[in-house]
Amino acid sequence: MRRMPADQRREELIAAAIRVIARRGVPGATTRAIVAEADMPLGAFSYIFGTQEQLMTAVVESVIEQERFAAEVRAIDVSSMEAALRSGLDGYIDLLRTHPDHELALFELGLWARRRDADGQMRDQWTSYFAAAEQLLRYAAEVTGSVWTSPVPALARVLVAFADGITLAWLADQDTDAARATAAFAASSLARHAEPSTRRPLPGDSTHPEDRHAD
Repeated sequence: MRRMPADQRREELIAAAIRVIARRGVPGATTRAIVAEADMPLGAFSYIFGTQEQLMTAVVESVIEQERFAAEVRAIDVSSMEAALRSGLDGYIDLLRTHPDHELALFELGLWARRRDADGQMRDQWTSYFAAAEQLLRYAAEVTGSVWTSPVPALARVLVAFADGITLAWLADQDTDAARATAAFAASSLARHAEPSTRRPLPGDSTHPEDRHAD
């Protein structure tokens, strides 16, 4: 048994689960298959996660966090809302190209939960997507000194719908140019629901521009 910190073992089990789910689907992602993929003993799984459901939840959370990070840090163009959204979506597409198994695993998990009607798990999974999208839209408003003129939760659902469509189409044909064209259309469409704020945010300003606009 390899000796490693618990946090590292947890991350390796999550990565192994993603690979197995993408390759075999959720039914094939048994505990034994996952620990074999991670080259760990069966007891390591129980020690870190306890149940397979806890691992599946961790998979969703891990991939969403990677997506959010990729969208935020990829040389965000703050010259306008459209430019910020376009650069963020391009960052997501870069992540999709590099790790297509991550997105395939998320779709597998969602459809598996829907078929089982597993206590609203698919709904909960997409709710977490909406929350992440809302966070990104607020971040884009902050860095561009903009305010949203439409409700952010509603716009977040539109952003998720665009992202889902881009993802499924790319998984089908791997046409990155077409994915970026769709991303450009999405950025342009969403940016129409934003306008410049009365002032640019100051460094360290923790108040979102749209929140100031609502006062």
